[in-house]
Formats: sequence, C-alpha cells, structure tokens
Amino acid sequence: MTHAHYRFYNVLKKGMMTLTEMEETGRIMNQQILEDWISALDALNRQIKQWVADREQRDSLTVKEVPVTKNEEYIGSYQVKMLVLLSKNNHVDVCPVGRFALGAIGRVDLTNYKKSFPFLYSSRKGWVSLDSRKPLTEILFFELLDQLLDD
Repeated sequence: MTHAHYRFYNVLKKGMMTLTEMEETGRIMNQQILEDWISALDALNRQIKQWVADREQRDSLTVKEVPVTKNEEYIGSYQVKMLVLLSKNNHVDVCPVGRFALGAIGRVDLTNYKKSFPFLYSSRKGWVSLDSRKPLTEILFFELLDQLLDD
C-alpha cells in the first residue's frame, strides 16, 4: 500500500477528511498512477529494443524513439516515448494508447496504421495480447511485428 493509499484509508477509517485533504490525496494517488504507468511503458520499450537489437545490427530494422504527449482524465497531460520500428519497406509503431483501459492498467498498440495488435498491461500478468490473451513474449512479438511489416 502506497503512502497515499495508507493515508486515505486511515482518514476514511476515522471518518474525517476535509475536501482539501481529499483533493490532495487524490492528486498524490493520481501522480503515483502516472509514475507507475510511465515506468511500465519505459520497461516495455527497453524490452522491445533488446529483442530487436539483432535485427538492428543486421540493418534490417531501425529503431527510433519519438516523444508523444498524451492527455488523460485524472492524470492530465504527460509525455512518453513511442517506438518506431523502420524496415526497408514499412514501419511499425509501438504506440501508447492510454493508462486507463477497460480490464487493464493500460494499453499499447503495435500498429502499421492499417492493422493493429493491442496489448494490455496488468501488474500481475505484465503485457498481454488482447487478441490471443497470451503474454507478450519475444516469439509472439516477432510474429506480430513480421505480419505488420509484411502488410
């Protein structure tokens, strides 16, 4: 339990919380949610860059990081990195969709903008393919990436 959650729980237990205290606690909790989300996105990007490093060395794929600004209710505006995977004939983006996804902590799409494969993030399961409900592994990632690059 984070400090903000603990404080909120204790105040609720006592039944005494001013509107200002509730707003401040909500702000702190939303900041923690945002930090956790950005951390999950950064970890995913690091993992993908590690997976594609061999293809990058063989010059069959180039990886670029592009900053994108997202704006979501509750957590406001924030900046994250989107990966752009470039082949000789196509490109695929690892595009953060948003922190608040139905049934998950957040969502990222692997997309060439003609076709997309969404991934949902869960603190217990990590990144999971929405289509297959399988965990995101290196093998699954390359299967989907190659489909998008060949499209």
